[in-house]
Amino acid sequence: MTSSKRIYTKLTLIPLHIIMRPLYILKKKKVIWRINTIQEQQLKRKWNKILECADGLSITFQKDKELIERIKRETSLNNKNNITRTAAYLSFYKRHPEVHWSFLAHMVSRNAGYFMTDLKGEFLPDLIDRSVIEELYFMLEKGNSIIFQDAYPQLLLYEESKKRKISLFNLCKFFNVSSFMEGVWEMFFDGDRTPLLPSAQIINEQSHIEKHLIRTEQFQKLQNQLSFKLQDWLHLSQILFPILPINNSIGDIMQGFETIEKRIELGQNLYVMLFQYNNFDPVYNFADNNPHTGSRSDYDSDVFAVSKNQNSGSPKEKLSLFKTKKNQRLYSPKLEAVWDKNYHGPFHSSDWFSNPKNIFSQIRLVSKPSPQIRLAYWAGLHQIETVYLLKQFYRLIKKNRGL
Repeated sequence: MTSSKRIYTKLTLIPLHIIMRPLYILKKKKVIWRINTIQEQQLKRKWNKILECADGLSITFQKDKELIERIKRETSLNNKNNITRTAAYLSFYKRHPEVHWSFLAHMVSRNAGYFMTDLKGEFLPDLIDRSVIEELYFMLEKGNSIIFQDAYPQLLLYEESKKRKISLFNLCKFFNVSSFMEGVWEMFFDGDRTPLLPSAQIINEQSHIEKHLIRTEQFQKLQNQLSFKLQDWLHLSQILFPILPINNSIGDIMQGFETIEKRIELGQNLYVMLFQYNNFDPVYNFADNNPHTGSRSDYDSDVFAVSKNQNSGSPKEKLSLFKTKKNQRLYSPKLEAVWDKNYHGPFHSSDWFSNPKNIFSQIRLVSKPSPQIRLAYWAGLHQIETVYLLKQFYRLIKKNRGL
């Protein structure tokens, strides 16, 4: 591709995305499901009963004591890193496909792994300070870990309840799970197959990380750093659900990550994409046939490679319009090859739930027209490559001038 064509690519693709992005933001969201009055009344009764029994709960049966210890061991074993967590969600979904959230969690956790490896990939190490990269990784890893530590025991309690044909959700307290989720699981086990459970799980996990991640002093400092703002400006936070061929993929753009309402709406919209529209089968086929490694080559080996090109010399553009130039691929390593520091606690109780009156308005599903994720994805890559090349050329100029 000639220089003029390369400039034309970037001067059309990037502005086009910048123009279309606000148009997507302005599109109205639509509530396609919300909790009804009967469900509200049932939940209130269950929550009241749970709170009345909270102080006097003890375990007297050896079988339950053994179950608690087993679930703790299995959770700890599968909470090793992003790879093991992501695999555990999918494995559970295969055993219990009625629990939709576990597959949504698998796909979102895949994207968390992609974000982690991006920090050690083709461009970001040259654009973001090493210390900030470490902090960004730690925030992603911590969030991924504390959500799993809260959610996976819930899933295993459901599995055992299903096996014994009796509710065991009174044991939620031994895993520091909120009374909010205990009541919702009771409803699900009683036969409620509305979107109540997945909607509640999205609310619960986002409320959990709100207190123990987003509001922490460490996250607030990171958010104010220039490099963090650069990452946001470059729009590197697309949640991508691969559908092969890759051009058919779906997804959404993370915006306002620091706002719990935005994160909840994002989760609800992603759920709707998967389970309310006709996208589930192709996304599941991808997940089932492509084990998660954290490398973006999992879904596009024509564009990404797990090995780094060792060729030296002046920086060269690798991207074309919606592909890479001939024989060029972007470095996207496997996660376990570049990160070995993982978060294993401390884990805190998800004790955010206190007022049932304020929560019912959030128990719903919100749908919003999907962005052109292919355009957003490639525009983001071109933006970051442009900044990367400008920085590399600036370094060369300084070096040649002896500055």
